[in-house]
Amino acid sequence: MPQWWRWLRRSHRWTEIRLLISDVDGTLLVGGEELSDSVAERLRALSAGGVQCAFASARPYPSLAQLARNAGVPAWIISLDGALLHDPSGTVRFAATFPPTLLEHLLELASHYAIHYASFTADVLLQTAEIHLPSYLDDPLLERSRAQLRRDFVKAPSVLLCFSGTQPHVMGFVRALENLPRSERRQLSIAVVESVSLPGTTLAEIRLRQAHKGTAARALQRLLGLSPRQTLAVGDYRNDLPLFAACGIRVAMADAVAELRSKADWITSRPAAEHGIEEVLDRLLAAHEGRSRAL
Repeated sequence: MPQWWRWLRRSHRWTEIRLLISDVDGTLLVGGEELSDSVAERLRALSAGGVQCAFASARPYPSLAQLARNAGVPAWIISLDGALLHDPSGTVRFAATFPPTLLEHLLELASHYAIHYASFTADVLLQTAEIHLPSYLDDPLLERSRAQLRRDFVKAPSVLLCFSGTQPHVMGFVRALENLPRSERRQLSIAVVESVSLPGTTLAEIRLRQAHKGTAARALQRLLGLSPRQTLAVGDYRNDLPLFAACGIRVAMADAVAELRSKADWITSRPAAEHGIEEVLDRLLAAHEGRSRAL
């Protein structure tokens, strides 16, 4: 198929887009905590033209919601890398929660290895003690609540667990996870990282394997009655790969990781720091303006 024909077909598909899902840090935002006026204006214009907007991030919900409010954009919020989905009014519409039995097993093991733990729910960060979170999870707007007993966690099945402690304790805990029933172990995704804010402390971050941006995107499509073909995804990092798999048009920033760029239908000519996101928004606005004139 000639290259010009492929481009024409892709351009036509932009007129079908009714849902834009964009990563936040490194895509919509670069080095700041507020959307630029030009980006906010374009997002508002898309919303007014019938295109739903969603912000997708590994961050917790509160700061993302404030970002949308300050910009005046009625955005859906996909937070904690897809574990939670809030509608523009702030109502939870999807939550990838841990099954209570699995959660109980995890907490029992953590207690055995004397590890403090914390869990994100739809409303609050529950914690047994002060947990040193990685920067992308440490939201100053997030309410924190001290839980005294293990049942406090099980009563509100969590969307994400973070365990913090000395390395030998954490690694012993991680090895013990291999002894969980196979059906439970296969549900988990585990990452072990050294704490930057507190040297000598190790963090084990545990998620449900299916709690990712792609899962939340599909839940949002179902809620809106839209197909993947009507959805455009924009991103810059590996955690956007599941999002790309759920969407019909995939756009990577010019400075995105190579793995994501290889999956993209289109790559911006400018990196995020040079307002590459504006290229995407302008192209989508132009496609819809052209469709309106044709009608």
